[in-house]
Amino acid sequence: MKFGIGLFGMQTHGELPYGHPELYKNSLGQVRLAESVGFDSAWISEHHFLDDGYCPSPAVAAAAMAAVTSSIRIGSAGIILPLQNPVRVAEDAAVVDNISNGRFDLGVVLGYRKEEYDGMGVSMKQRPSRMEEGLEVLGKALSGETFSFEGKRFNFQNTTVTPKPVQKPIPLYVGAFEEPGIRRAGRFGYPLLIGPGRTVSMVRDTLGYYNDEAKKAGKDPEAVEHILLRETFVSPDRDKALEGGTKYIIDMYRYYFTLGVRMFVRGKQLTGLDDPLFEHLAEDRFIIGTPEDCVKEIEMYRDTLGIKYIACRMVFPQAPHDVISGCIETFGKGIIPRFK
Repeated sequence: MKFGIGLFGMQTHGELPYGHPELYKNSLGQVRLAESVGFDSAWISEHHFLDDGYCPSPAVAAAAMAAVTSSIRIGSAGIILPLQNPVRVAEDAAVVDNISNGRFDLGVVLGYRKEEYDGMGVSMKQRPSRMEEGLEVLGKALSGETFSFEGKRFNFQNTTVTPKPVQKPIPLYVGAFEEPGIRRAGRFGYPLLIGPGRTVSMVRDTLGYYNDEAKKAGKDPEAVEHILLRETFVSPDRDKALEGGTKYIIDMYRYYFTLGVRMFVRGKQLTGLDDPLFEHLAEDRFIIGTPEDCVKEIEMYRDTLGIKYIACRMVFPQAPHDVISGCIETFGKGIIPRFK
């Protein structure tokens, strides 16, 4: 199996005694640590216009991470594609791919916050068409070959992205949560970044939608390797693991709820921050516990879903640097060797 680390959002938090310069410095240290203990990849997320300074430029952060590492892959999870010119996204990806000597993975998402679309001057109504055309353009641009494209939102004539990427092409992943987006990824044949809030049954449905659409489009769904994101908190002490899982994961989900993320627990949609179902949010979707507990959870994903790549979300915005580093080291030394 493969394991990733993230999501790096470089957010400030009232409980932390440092600001963004130290947060970015800490992130570089955490990626170097993850590389040293056997993680395969590190993933950076994107948001805009948030008070905590959530990273708006994954490609810039990825370049910095690539420059201080030598073997771990660096990925975006993901760039909000409909807000961008897809050729510009391809150019940034090509630069990072050169800095990393072929270690960049490009993950793109649709985005869901109206504030981001308004701030960038893009209509939310254009999301599907800009995503559709953006994926088509990226597929051509990332190959390094000259291409033309004429669509409703984008037009390019005899365009060649330079510098040429090291990888031909750069791997492209699609983060999708709703059925139309999942089916779109299947139609294009790009592997999924499966969100961390999905339960096992929801992941199974996700794979079903993807496989169905891929087969209709003449793609082989077995030819791709999806990545499952999982909220993760590990400690040699089970009580400390449960305490950390509650403090850093559940509270983070309460924050995401305020951003407009829809959440379902036991088949019902959460209605507010005081919804009692929040108490059961961790069921069947998070990796929390001792290394032995986590090994069993990971084996379940592998054996029941066929998942062979998990990106562990353990970079929590309110967690101090030493707590995050402790999780990375414990996971790398106590869990990863069990699957190699």
